[in-house]
Amino acid sequence: PAAPAPAGPDGKEGASATSSKAAEGGAGGKTKAEEKKDPNALVDISSLQVYDRNWDGRAPKEGDPKPKSSRFIILVRHGHYLDNKKTDAERVLTSTGRQQARVLGRRLADMPWDVDRVIVSDMMRAKETFDLIMETLPDGIPTTVMPGLREGRPCQPIPASRSGLYKQATVDRDGGRIDEAYRDIFHRASPDQEKDTHEVVVCHANVIRYYVCKALQVPTEAWLRIGLPHCSYTVIEIKPSGLVSVRGMGDTHYLPGHLITYS
Repeated sequence: PAAPAPAGPDGKEGASATSSKAAEGGAGGKTKAEEKKDPNALVDISSLQVYDRNWDGRAPKEGDPKPKSSRFIILVRHGHYLDNKKTDAERVLTSTGRQQARVLGRRLADMPWDVDRVIVSDMMRAKETFDLIMETLPDGIPTTVMPGLREGRPCQPIPASRSGLYKQATVDRDGGRIDEAYRDIFHRASPDQEKDTHEVVVCHANVIRYYVCKALQVPTEAWLRIGLPHCSYTVIEIKPSGLVSVRGMGDTHYLPGHLITYS
């Protein structure tokens, strides 16, 4: 049988062992490692995700001219539409969606900056939203129709959606074109850009949510956890250094309450 623990001064077994542990712990029960910890030590970032400052492949080399202006990308979700129809041509804006787009157009026209360019998905609901927005914006703004911005499944979300796992072929097809459109739109300004620019991109919720995650260099699989109302706008700034920040997301404060819708 095991020998009993030696009795302490009060005659109770284990008292000396307890006293020994307390001594090891030091004052207040702290370990020696805790006592030696520098209260002014900085956070150790060696295990944290590294930020890629040359994410667009356009970081200037030493001695090259550097960008001096920002690019603002305003990502607009299309208006409320008939989502119970089968074909893209049938999925047109509802009366509510048309009202949303007109109010958004007035909001963009009231901004303290000019719209330098508009890019739009070629899907019906996005094109209709674009047409209504343009009614209140000045003529002559350069516009580009970009099929790569069509709605789709950019990558498998985590956790999975209610429909379960996506087909790999679908993700490969949609993700490839959505990423290609991203590379066309998202990059820092060129060194010869003299002033900040503002580009409006009219597209879809999945695309916008994915782009936000991608631009911030956070896991893109989180995109489905973000909700965006119809005709909301999200502003992303690409600074001259290449650093990216979200200046506002899913903004609908300009819409009256009865025009705020989700799907």
